[in-house]
Amino acid sequence: MDSLDEGLIKLVNHKDHPTNKAYKVFFFYKKQEAEHFKNLLLKGNIHFEYADEPNKRGKIFLFGIRKTDNQKVLNLNYQTIGEFRSRFISQSWAQYTVIILSFIIVIFAVISFFNNR
Repeated sequence: MDSLDEGLIKLVNHKDHPTNKAYKVFFFYKKQEAEHFKNLLLKGNIHFEYADEPNKRGKIFLFGIRKTDNQKVLNLNYQTIGEFRSRFISQSWAQYTVIILSFIIVIFAVISFFNNR
């Protein structure tokens, strides 16, 4: 599946099936995420086809899902991504720095507004 074109920004981890338009392919690069997604599909009693293939980025885990189950599966996909996502700013000191700087900018904007009235 080296021809998997994820696009420039790579916003989503699903594409239409290349040969069967009734299916959508969801893909993961981490085995732990794929296992979690598979367990959610099994719990939801959703039919799927599974394959793992070598890719230029390593092993890719593929799930073929019928488009009739798309809404349910998208929700499960978002749950999986949310379960394994990393924090945007992981260090707590950096989080507080961003909050404090934002607060200071807002204060200066309010002061500037009232001074230039």
